[in-house]
Amino acid sequence: MLMPARPLSAEAAATVARMVAGGGSPAGVTLDNRVMPVTAGECPTYRYGMAPSGLATLRQLSAMGLRPGGCRPVAGVARPRGRWVAHLYDLTTAKPKRPMTPGRWRALAAANRARRICPTCEQDAGYVIPVVLGECVDCHDGPAGETGHGEHEIGEAA
Repeated sequence: MLMPARPLSAEAAATVARMVAGGGSPAGVTLDNRVMPVTAGECPTYRYGMAPSGLATLRQLSAMGLRPGGCRPVAGVARPRGRWVAHLYDLTTAKPKRPMTPGRWRALAAANRARRICPTCEQDAGYVIPVVLGECVDCHDGPAGETGHGEHEIGEAA
């Protein structure tokens, strides 16, 4: 369920409008609707939905076929109630993604193949082996007659 956005004060709305239009000093809007000027070296953090155009997250850049290109984040966006902050990158400094070469495809296939090999039975499990188990499900569960994991059936001596 989405929470309705809290209205900004007249001062905050004017500052955000100046900032989006490109005039005045940069400012960020905090989660409690306060407008904070940004000093040199700081990144502004915008409330969710309040970031100016021209900034994008990593996923948004990736969807556009771009990458940050070695540039640092210029701002952040905070989710409601401040749960996490996503970094925002400038679209003008973003570079196109590097294409996948045949060598990269081979390396990716080899890495995925290695994640499917069970270290216990050394067979291809046909799926990526869960890190929690450390081996394929068949090896982890053992033969059908065993209970495994140090558990003993009722009446069996320890």
